[in-house]
Amino acid sequence: MRKNSGGGFIRIFISVDMEGISGLVRWADVSSTGIDFERNRGLMTLDANAAIEGAFRAGATEVVVEENHGVEDLCVLDMTLIDPRCRVIRGAGRPGATTMAGLTADVGVVLLIGHHGRAGSFPGVMAHTISYGGFRLVRLAGEPIGEPDFFARRAAELGVPIGMVSGDQVVAEQVHAICPWAEAVIVKEALGNQSANCIPPALAREMIIEGAERTVSRALAGELPILTGAGGPYEFEVVLRKPAPEAMRENLASLEGFELLDDTLVQVTAPDMDLGFRRVAYLGYADRPGVTRH
Repeated sequence: MRKNSGGGFIRIFISVDMEGISGLVRWADVSSTGIDFERNRGLMTLDANAAIEGAFRAGATEVVVEENHGVEDLCVLDMTLIDPRCRVIRGAGRPGATTMAGLTADVGVVLLIGHHGRAGSFPGVMAHTISYGGFRLVRLAGEPIGEPDFFARRAAELGVPIGMVSGDQVVAEQVHAICPWAEAVIVKEALGNQSANCIPPALAREMIIEGAERTVSRALAGELPILTGAGGPYEFEVVLRKPAPEAMRENLASLEGFELLDDTLVQVTAPDMDLGFRRVAYLGYADRPGVTRH
């Protein structure tokens, strides 16, 4: 990994989602139709700022923040509040693995801010994998996975470690299961899928600053290993919430890497996680007639 002359990494990559942000517990909190959405965009942005602050305190020289929350065409952060020292990747139609366009081989460490537990988790605040409305479960090689699993494996393909996650205790446990060295900042204790015992956001942000500073310091010291065993080819199973409609059947029949095993089960194969993430995410909108680009 490239470093500058002062020892700081060229780039820190922060993926910011919304369901794991401090103080947010229900779907209305993260939907653009919710009564508190504008406030909650601010809370999401301030949690991201906390991670940015911690990274720079530890000696980072560049921070790239990438939006991962799938509403409003992946444009949720409040750009009037975001720390001006970072760069932000946002919007739909990015190249590469959907919401990992900024995750490149010269990144020093990945921080997952505001992430959430995988589909099927209980308790787990707003737990899902990629598409809550579309997917009941996503499995890789027969085992349930969540979004941090995609990030960890893609990062490993590039030689980059996962260093930190913030969210509830469920996502922390799931990240530790694959990356036990990762810093976990638990900003709320999940009591159910839409309830939690929350640390006030102002205090949670101080915890995120400290966690990010420790993480980047450990990365600079070479203390963070890279996930082993990652690498394709990958075989996923996506369990749909509803039977595949005719438009989805027609789309999948025309594409490589997809096989509809039964009405609600799709097998997805990919040579690497860049394409794997993109193909799995495509199933969230593959029911649109004639839409096959992914």
